[in-house]
Amino acid sequence: MPGGRLSLYLHPLGGLLAVTLAVYTATLGFRARLPRRDASTARRRHAMLGPLLWALVVLNWVAGLVAVRRLEPSLAEASQGHLIVGTLILTLFSLAAVLSPHVPVDRRARAVHPILGAAAVLLGGYQIFLGLQLLP
Repeated sequence: MPGGRLSLYLHPLGGLLAVTLAVYTATLGFRARLPRRDASTARRRHAMLGPLLWALVVLNWVAGLVAVRRLEPSLAEASQGHLIVGTLILTLFSLAAVLSPHVPVDRRARAVHPILGAAAVLLGGYQIFLGLQLLP
């Protein structure tokens, strides 16, 4: 496939971008909870970046499937753990996104939302190391 080898690097680059954005978005969420003058600004930025982050995670999850299934099928067996962790990250971010409209008004959503996000960010760091083993 023309450009196939180069296309294999799009998923890892997208993953690195997603993890970087996730860390930044998490720091905004943390700052929004602190008694600081810029808490409301951090809260607005966190709320603005959340949907973008979720979309990037979804697109990168799909790109990972395409990379393995269409571009490099020989990685299918070796990439199972990477797929499982990626699916878990997508699930955690999706649950956090579903809860996000309730965070301002529901203390349970306020308590659970950051736990889901933090777990997804930590798994994202782990996912990078799983993915490095799969690079061509």
